[in-house]
Amino acid sequence: MKNNTLMISFILLIGWSTLLFSATNGENILANEGIASLVFGSFVAGLLLTFTPCVLPMVPILSSIIVGQGKDISKAKAFYLSLSYVLGTMLVYTIMGALAGATGEQLQAYFQNVWAIGIASFIFVAMALSMFGFYEIQLPSFIQSRLNASSQNIKGGSGPMVFLLGAISALILGACVSPILISFLGVAIAKADPMLGAVTMFFMALGMGIPLLLLGLGAGHLLPKAGEWMNKVKYTFGVLLLATAIYLFNELDIFPPLLLWGMLFIIVSIYLGALQPLSETVNGWYKFLKGIGIILLLWGMLLLVGAAYGERNIMHPLPKISMKTASLVSEENYIPFTLIQNMDELEAKKKEAVKADKLLIIYFYKDTCPVCKKLNATTFQDLKVRAELKQDYIAVKVNITDTSDKKSQALRKNFKVFGSPSFVFFDSDGEELTEELFYGYQGPEDFYDTLDLIAS
Repeated sequence: MKNNTLMISFILLIGWSTLLFSATNGENILANEGIASLVFGSFVAGLLLTFTPCVLPMVPILSSIIVGQGKDISKAKAFYLSLSYVLGTMLVYTIMGALAGATGEQLQAYFQNVWAIGIASFIFVAMALSMFGFYEIQLPSFIQSRLNASSQNIKGGSGPMVFLLGAISALILGACVSPILISFLGVAIAKADPMLGAVTMFFMALGMGIPLLLLGLGAGHLLPKAGEWMNKVKYTFGVLLLATAIYLFNELDIFPPLLLWGMLFIIVSIYLGALQPLSETVNGWYKFLKGIGIILLLWGMLLLVGAAYGERNIMHPLPKISMKTASLVSEENYIPFTLIQNMDELEAKKKEAVKADKLLIIYFYKDTCPVCKKLNATTFQDLKVRAELKQDYIAVKVNITDTSDKKSQALRKNFKVFGSPSFVFFDSDGEELTEELFYGYQGPEDFYDTLDLIAS
């Protein structure tokens, strides 16, 4: 049964890619050379995206699924589960690419809300608790019988459930790689070609999936097969799943970001024996673990203190106290952009810019965009950047978080913006500088150079 399912998965994968290419033609997309370049570029981009903070959480998710199979895991079964997970991500990315080409919008944008992220976080917490042995997450018996998998469960046996989890992961975890996605989807959206978008995202997802497939292929050989080591490995991946859930949930900004991290670090430190005395006969390994536990305990306490101060950086949890920062406390977290909500307000700002002989910059952002938060915390806090914006620009921002807000979405569509963060520029005569549109993060120096170059 497993071999048949694996073979069907391979056939579906090959058939899907063949269908995509058979549906393309010279009039519909690009020349063959253009297709080859786009496919190769998107595949390489997918490989590189695997090592970004936005995609890395997929590794503990998939690893926990494989580890959850226990001592019965084999190379074939681990690879089968990995393939099921990767196929789920590939299907979602392919559909997302097709919809982007057809509508100029990202499917993921509709899943960056409290409900979707909250449910995904809950799923990962539930999986983590099952890794700790609190319970087993099993399919209902009537579904198990239909799937002929009565002994399988979400932790390691059910291909369809792993496929579904891969699809959910792609929807929720992939949003913050939008600058790279946009760079490849731009051609498809500009040409309003859904097939080009599907091909691009298919191969990008394939590139992202290769390391995951290699992980599954080696897991049956590398992971412990039985004994206490197996439980420790499961506990480790359980902690990683909790970290993934916190990483996702913090995007909602419901709690101070450092609060949940501090709680996790302190709890893990207790399990590592940070508060327990060591006996004289204990070996060096337990002493090492206790040392790690004490470090996590102290770091966790610092994170809780930082959370109370409103800090957000897990590597620098304590506020920087100095005479300089104290004098600028009133400007802390100030974002040098004026919020506008509709076309009328934009037209008023354009007239203001023309009258003042300044350029106009529009910053499109989302509340749930981690790159936008990074811009707010770093680039927009730089004094040189603020001075340049004040001197040569009228700076406005548009919140496109709420996809049901017709006015803000009209602004986004008017400038063909389909991701965040993005920046649109107008010259001092009120004409849009279409070639200067750009997406993604720039540090203070790079962003200042961009502003200065456009202004000159």
